[in-house]
Amino acid sequence: MIKRLLIVTILILNTLTVFSYTHLEVPIELMDEFDSNYTLVFGVDESATNTWDSLLGEFNAPRWPPYDSFHAAFEIFDSVRLQELVWSYKDFRPIIDSQHFYVQYSINVVRGDGKLLIFNWGKMPEFIDSAKITDREEDLDLEDFSLTGTKKSDTVRNTSHNDFYVKVWYNNEPKIVYENDNDNSEIFVYPNPAFGDNIFIEAKSPGFSYKIFTETGIELVAGKSEFDRTELKIADLTKGIYFVVLNTAGGNYVKKLVRL
Repeated sequence: MIKRLLIVTILILNTLTVFSYTHLEVPIELMDEFDSNYTLVFGVDESATNTWDSLLGEFNAPRWPPYDSFHAAFEIFDSVRLQELVWSYKDFRPIIDSQHFYVQYSINVVRGDGKLLIFNWGKMPEFIDSAKITDREEDLDLEDFSLTGTKKSDTVRNTSHNDFYVKVWYNNEPKIVYENDNDNSEIFVYPNPAFGDNIFIEAKSPGFSYKIFTETGIELVAGKSEFDRTELKIADLTKGIYFVVLNTAGGNYVKKLVRL
């Protein structure tokens, strides 16, 4: 009996796993010695695909940039819509359902009159285990510098290298904060116990996603709110105990809900 209870508990906790983020973006600046510059943004998003995603701000670079002036953009192969390469100042890829996953982005640069290519970046987010920029001549591997160390700038002097990879290892380990009903909570679920057909979820800051699971870890309800309060209809939920899993900018939370 104890063994069965332990197995059920582990299954519930695994099902209620909430990943650490739903969107992550990292800006990086490319410039030449004449101070011409472009800021590119790479990252991951729960709604992204591996082709271009216009709703995430992709596919806004010139498709045929002038070759006599400095220009830098991501290359995205659109295998679904245009069946060809497109260029974008942003490139978001899907978040993989794994605690650690790898993404590779492609950058194309037009040098213009410049001889130098200077990369500038800030501190990498804590959710990036490692990141580096390499040239695409992987057999030679002439350019290879880390984005995750203390150095925040590097310069490519080889004028024949205009195509680069950004190689990133992301970590997405679950971080769940369990709260009881008596603490100074970031999230409120009420009335709880729920005796009517509606409940409210309220957060201290606007924008959160939510899911409701059964005791055995079956997902029943999922949604998002752009505000700090939302109303849910629970008329279809039978009497019993449920778990409300919430993802906010301040963290991830699990609340127990009793349906009377």
